[in-house]
Amino acid sequence: MNTPRRNLLIGRGERLLQDSDWPSGGRPKPEPYSLAQQRSLLVPVLERMAALAQDTPSNLMPRGEVAAKLTLHPQFLAKSYFPASLLSATGLRLIGSRAAEVTPRQMVRNAEPKEMPTATLIVAGTADKFTRAASLIQLPDLSAALTSQFNRVESLEPFLAVDRKRGLDLAHFDGWAETVLHASFEEPDVLNAFVALVRTLGAEAAESRSRTVGGLTFLPLFVPTSIAAAFVRGVEGFTHLRAIRNMPLVGEDPLELGGPTARSLEAAPPLPREPAIDSELRAAIFDGGSTAGTLPWVTAIDASGVPSLAPQRPHGDAVTSAFLFGSIDPTQTTLPRPYCNVDHVRVLPSTATDARVGDVIDRIIDTLQAARNVGSPYTLANLSLGPRMPIADDDPHEWTVRLDDFLSLGDLFLTVAAGNDGANGADLGRIQPPADAVNAFAVGASDGHHARSLRAPYSCLGPGRSPGLVKPDAVAFGGVAGTPVRLLDPITGMVKQAYGTSYAAPLALRLASGVCATVDQEIQPIMLHALLVSRAQWSARLHNQTEVGWGVLPESIDEILFSAPDEVVVMYQGMIAKGQPVRAAVPLPIGIEASGRIEIAATFAYRAPIDPAHPVNYTRSGLEVRFQPDGVRSQGFFSSTDFDTEQSLRRDALKWETCRHKKSRFSQEKLTNPSFLIRYQGREEGGNDAETLRDPITSRPLPAHEQPSALPFALVVRLRVPGVSDLANHVLHQFDVLAEVPLRTEVQLRT
Repeated sequence: MNTPRRNLLIGRGERLLQDSDWPSGGRPKPEPYSLAQQRSLLVPVLERMAALAQDTPSNLMPRGEVAAKLTLHPQFLAKSYFPASLLSATGLRLIGSRAAEVTPRQMVRNAEPKEMPTATLIVAGTADKFTRAASLIQLPDLSAALTSQFNRVESLEPFLAVDRKRGLDLAHFDGWAETVLHASFEEPDVLNAFVALVRTLGAEAAESRSRTVGGLTFLPLFVPTSIAAAFVRGVEGFTHLRAIRNMPLVGEDPLELGGPTARSLEAAPPLPREPAIDSELRAAIFDGGSTAGTLPWVTAIDASGVPSLAPQRPHGDAVTSAFLFGSIDPTQTTLPRPYCNVDHVRVLPSTATDARVGDVIDRIIDTLQAARNVGSPYTLANLSLGPRMPIADDDPHEWTVRLDDFLSLGDLFLTVAAGNDGANGADLGRIQPPADAVNAFAVGASDGHHARSLRAPYSCLGPGRSPGLVKPDAVAFGGVAGTPVRLLDPITGMVKQAYGTSYAAPLALRLASGVCATVDQEIQPIMLHALLVSRAQWSARLHNQTEVGWGVLPESIDEILFSAPDEVVVMYQGMIAKGQPVRAAVPLPIGIEASGRIEIAATFAYRAPIDPAHPVNYTRSGLEVRFQPDGVRSQGFFSSTDFDTEQSLRRDALKWETCRHKKSRFSQEKLTNPSFLIRYQGREEGGNDAETLRDPITSRPLPAHEQPSALPFALVVRLRVPGVSDLANHVLHQFDVLAEVPLRTEVQLRT
């Protein structure tokens, strides 16, 4: 009996893209408040802010500005409602924003008020600016545009000291603090004023370690513990200070080191003798050093600044082994041939005690940038270390911001371990930086390889920040007590047992490298992201997105490359221009007869530039997607997730998520010309939509010829037509611009 032919991935889906129109929007929304109501609310606060600016000591108030929180009505968060005219007319300067939960005083169209997510804009202004705002709102002939924008303000209040002490715990303070300033690259006076204040209070600012990304400057401080309380009281009123918090430790989680979980038990199978399947492809693993440099597929590199006599760390050996060979099955007789070569870059230990987190991320970014500068950028990389702290919704960490900025160019697929504190509960066990990076692929740990596997109890929990709610992106086998990951010790040649997200992350990267090495055509990094998400296994009965993200990753690349006879997977790698919608046709053949409802699954992924001072609107690019089953009528396709409550309250939030995945079933008669309409949008936050992008390293504006006019994105469509056992033949015959992806010759022979 012949085994039905499995279908290979199908490429060239971008040839099914066509320019399109976008359906018109709905009716205008009435304003929640009258101008009379807003005058009685806002004028006293504006006058109080002007008085505060006159009374605040000058050393706390660079540029003579004080900061205020301007909270928007939660039903007016879309880009089109941004109060640009209000800020321009008053002279108030937008320096940042935060997410907030408020119950509005009144809802539009007489709806019942309820708690909803919104944005709090942090604005700075002198006494004159706040006085001007108070006068402006009282003008009898105020323009309609300004009236509307004033009427959409929910509240205005001072930005207080309590708003700045984010993650500060003096009871566990060890002398090192992280501060975040509202100061861009063009505002060194704000940084200088803060450094001068720090010195007068008896502390030390690590100026050489200050890093600026967008509108934020990250600055480490050393504060003697004996003066910590007095110091905090002295700086908490600095008007451009966004946050001060304890500096976290960085390194590998003790869960994964030493003890019975890492002991050698038995001799490992013999090493393969062949070179890597794709010897031109190389990945970077950033860790604490590895003796695996003795293996022919590994180059051990010390990042600049790492002490030359620092000891190698077993954690790095285990992470590298996981990437090269996967988890070793007890029945294996030989180790598999690596898919590609790897540079193990040692970035630990930290040598600068005044910046124990900062110098490590410097080494990571510098190594990646150096490779990019010489025209040989890494395509694949893994990070199984980072600050050991749960993420904060309002204040993305320096590691997250800097990696997101670097990754926004789209030339690197980076896997990041989610962290191992998941047993601490929903708050303390939340994913750790930089696993919340929207442009990275965050990996949690599962207790097995199969589709019914569950989150390992130690694996950190989601959600991520919005956008980026679905974090981790997926889970891979990370081992648990009794069922550990089995890895090669390159020095002893023995098998070591271990468990942790540190090993799940390189196992996920190994899948991505396997796709790149096996397919004989270029696969973009963003497509790797979409492919892994599209093949993650999910059970509504077993899984929750806060635990496993989009699902459990498969063990083998065969589960990514091949699909069942009644299913095809089509890849679209495309560019979309701002303001020019495109239509992506779903290649459903005509004349076939399904024996049941047709299933369409779609995964969109893209890389986005970020605005770190505005975490509520963190991504500056978004894709709005609508599905048209008949080519005419539009309906939402990505309209629900496990975070329905938040998404339904803020209807435009989903379009700013850099990865979306959904599957739906349709009766065959409803699918006459199925397609996805896609629109690329930028958004205002801290400037208008035409604001220039900046170099991720220097924060200087990019020259005009480097400003992107189009957004790269990846779409994976999985089409299943039950009862049609030769679906791929029908698709390739009727849509002849498509083609199966070619495999390397040696892989074809093996397959």
